[in-house]
Amino acid sequence: MDVTPDYDKYSLDDLYSAASSINRQQYPERAALIDQHIARLEAEQARLKQQLQQQIAQSEPESEPALPANLAKRSHRFWGALIDGVLQILITIPLFWYVGLAAFAEPSLSLIIGSALYGLAGYVALHGYLLHKYGQTIGKAEFGMRIEHLNGQQAGLKHVLLLRHLPMMGLTFIPVVGNFIVGLVNPLMIFGREKRCLHDRIAQTRVCYISDKPQNDAGMTA
Repeated sequence: MDVTPDYDKYSLDDLYSAASSINRQQYPERAALIDQHIARLEAEQARLKQQLQQQIAQSEPESEPALPANLAKRSHRFWGALIDGVLQILITIPLFWYVGLAAFAEPSLSLIIGSALYGLAGYVALHGYLLHKYGQTIGKAEFGMRIEHLNGQQAGLKHVLLLRHLPMMGLTFIPVVGNFIVGLVNPLMIFGREKRCLHDRIAQTRVCYISDKPQNDAGMTA
């Protein structure tokens, strides 16, 4: 009596061996059954392999997004910020002259608030038009740079003031720690891969050249 083997218990290698050795003309139904089991196990192996590849792909760290080719150089960021800083000091001289330097040794709350408002008004007077129109301060315009959102769109005056400038100003009101963050931590963060200072990260902005090609300079590094 011819008994058909239980092919469910066969491994794929066993099925391959059976398929190659069976007399297909004499046992066509059994050969077809073997082929069905081979197809089922091959499909199952392919599915398991695909799942394993997906798991490996998910476990691997995501590649870092490419940086824009026109990302501004650190040297130009520095010189642009220096120009803006000098201009800000110059427009503050009338306040020092009017109030007197001695008053700032132990400033009253009204003087602190008044100075902050004066500084904000001076910042807007200096850079307001350029920021609104081009996303630039005077220093950034000098090097062909502008402030952008991370999607490459120009940042507007309102966004720059509320999320980029005012948070840094607010930090200066925190004794010791605030000035440490603004004066040291904030600028040092530009040495990261994305060249974004703390105020860039808070506002979700970056500084790029207006054109696609970085500006050239002599003796300066990125």
